[in-house]
Amino acid sequence: MPKISRRALLSVAAAAPVFAMLPRIALADGHDVLRIGIAGETGDLDLLQNVSTLSSYTVVFDGLIHYGPGGALQPGLATAWKVAEDGLSISFDLREGVTFSDGTPFDAAAAEWNLKRWLGVADFSWIGIADAYDSIMVDGSNKITVKLKRPVPAALLELTIVRPVRFLSPKAVDASGKQTAPIGTGPWIVESYSSTGTTLVRNDGYWGEKPAFSRMELKVVPDELARANGLRAGELDIIGGEWVAPLSPRRARALASDGVTVVAEPGTATTILGYSPKSPMMQDKAVRDAIFVGIDRAAVAAVLFEGYADPTVDIFPTTVPTAGKRHDVPKRDLAAAKAALTAGGWTAQGAGFSKDGKPLAIDFLVSDESFPGSRRIAEMLQAQLTEVGFKVNISSVDTAVMHQRRPNFEYDLTFFGNYGAPYDPHGSLGASFVTAVDTGPDGKIYVSDDLDKLVLAALETAGDAREAAMQSVYDWIYDNTAACPLVVTQRLWAVSSRVKGFALPATDYDLPFKGLTLA
Repeated sequence: MPKISRRALLSVAAAAPVFAMLPRIALADGHDVLRIGIAGETGDLDLLQNVSTLSSYTVVFDGLIHYGPGGALQPGLATAWKVAEDGLSISFDLREGVTFSDGTPFDAAAAEWNLKRWLGVADFSWIGIADAYDSIMVDGSNKITVKLKRPVPAALLELTIVRPVRFLSPKAVDASGKQTAPIGTGPWIVESYSSTGTTLVRNDGYWGEKPAFSRMELKVVPDELARANGLRAGELDIIGGEWVAPLSPRRARALASDGVTVVAEPGTATTILGYSPKSPMMQDKAVRDAIFVGIDRAAVAAVLFEGYADPTVDIFPTTVPTAGKRHDVPKRDLAAAKAALTAGGWTAQGAGFSKDGKPLAIDFLVSDESFPGSRRIAEMLQAQLTEVGFKVNISSVDTAVMHQRRPNFEYDLTFFGNYGAPYDPHGSLGASFVTAVDTGPDGKIYVSDDLDKLVLAALETAGDAREAAMQSVYDWIYDNTAACPLVVTQRLWAVSSRVKGFALPATDYDLPFKGLTLA
């Protein structure tokens, strides 16, 4: 893929439509521009449409509450909040003196208008607070109260997610209410965007800490090698981030060997091997147990993730709030795996096993398109399970077939990932382990009537009892071997030498620009 020069990018951007509502700001030279590689174009950042890259919203739009390290809730456009004892209302004190980048004041009226665009709307019923919404009371120029039909213990965490909960200028819509421009209260203003990149200028009227540089260019570079070469050549300053432009462990290791600064920190998402709950083979707990102890998580982390992953048997890592108690990661134990099968009625026959005349054969569904690198992981696991006595067929498919087969449970084994911060634990539990929730092509990690009851009860439990209720879910999944967590992937970014003060934000849905200076 050809390298993208700054001159070429700016010439394309100059031809792109410039939002009429935005202020005119003089161009800065290259020494005052941060250049971040992104895998796909940002789109128009419509808060109600799922068409733009999630990481780009966070530089333009603020939420009432922001997600901090470990799930700590931090003030955003709300400086304080209070949940009623019965959980049926949440009151917010709104930040005073804030304006949208078009000059429109942010106040209780603007907040109410924004919230009513998605609260109580069917398309957003996957968000608990939207599904439970009753009404909004404006208690003053900078005070509002959201009333609910039922308690939503995760409501405050839900208000930290990327879309649609952030705030748009009421003037940035047409007569039908459709968003016409991405006008927020955030630290950056979109100057222009196209298929090759997005140019942003600093919002000098921002209420919070302003960036030290005046411009930011998000350059669309779909190919990972091209992004790495762009960083080496000085055409990009930052690459990486699971939801920005993923940096593979192998590429990260190569960059590090070239002397490039690679930042690796504990992740918030787990790679999980899922057993189909509709597969007759996987309904046999002995089979699930044999797989659980018959694979080598440490080898997967060390070899396939180049050490940029941490072995686990828990659904969520400790970087996610209310992640539950920790279990020791077992060493691979062939004898224990075979003993589990024997105890479950399987009979050793040569190098394999059979039961009721059927061989121990499983179908492993993978897609490198939807989960890059999954074929290599599957091949390693195939070799390990073959040593146990399994016959493993790897079905390697494209994204379209994966999206068809996974929700229909047309597999024995396949890979899943939970959503990570700020969506977890409630997001993945409510979507991936509850039968009635439609998750479309994402499918389900595991479902059962007993698990449904536990998950729904945990998601509705608040206060001091919440941790125990969540733990009951984790215990059920672990005790029933309902899922097979493999590794927690580390968060990987690579940074050029001209970037000083680089630190990762709390989630990979946020672009890393805060606190940076440019040499």
